[in-house]
Amino acid sequence: MLKQLSRAFAVPVFTGLVLTGVVSGNVSAADDEAVVYAFPDKFMFRAGAYIVDGSNTQFSVSSDVGGLGTVIDYSRDLGGDTRDTIPRIDAYYRFNERHRIDFTSFAIDRKGTRILAIDPPVVIDGEDFSGGAINSEIKYNLYRLGYGYSFYHSDKAELTVTAGLNVTSYDLKFEDDTGAKSESADVTAPLPMFGLRMGYAITPKWSVHYVSEAFFIELDDTIKGAMINYELNTEYKIFKNFAIGAGFARLGTSVEVNADDWKGKVSDSYRGYTVFGTLYF
Repeated sequence: MLKQLSRAFAVPVFTGLVLTGVVSGNVSAADDEAVVYAFPDKFMFRAGAYIVDGSNTQFSVSSDVGGLGTVIDYSRDLGGDTRDTIPRIDAYYRFNERHRIDFTSFAIDRKGTRILAIDPPVVIDGEDFSGGAINSEIKYNLYRLGYGYSFYHSDKAELTVTAGLNVTSYDLKFEDDTGAKSESADVTAPLPMFGLRMGYAITPKWSVHYVSEAFFIELDDTIKGAMINYELNTEYKIFKNFAIGAGFARLGTSVEVNADDWKGKVSDSYRGYTVFGTLYF
């Protein structure tokens, strides 16, 4: 999964570098225009919907330190949902032209029901669910708090390097149709992130925005985590302080825990679209 995340991140990073050159070049030619464009705002609050059009989740859970248990593909093996529409919130606050903090929050709740075959066995946290119906639920929560330094900022364009913390949590629940067998597990992983953000005002009302972020961490063989995130969106200012927009987003996460009393691994990816309204002050 880590190799897949790396390959997936290579394309948006390359795209971001190309866009950086294009934006910088275009801004130089347009600096003499006496027009007030889209990036003087001190505070931004955005609320909208994240339309998850596809997801891929694999996991294993075991309290037995001798093994990780069965590796399960959530949609294929347990009939888990692959699509969902969820609320999403984004915000930032500028201390000044160069420095700002960003916040993002959303949660994905997926459920599935499937009758399992006897062979191969499906073992979750030491419990064998093979040969019967299983109801399952996976809750994914993300909270992101980041700092951005705008190394290029004009009224028409902004290029920002970012560093922050993504707190990612998973809650997994499994129960057979009789209620006799049930298991649950949860893991929370704070993953630091570094990235690049770009904004470019095509006109005083119409702008495009791009985000690329990634990181990998390993702590004493106890926890390993990797994450990539990239987004591309456009928005149109209907009024001075209000805009509407839409975009594309993709997120990939891999977390592995190897503690004395619990072992587990979750590899997760989501892709989809965003629609939103934005307030600027």
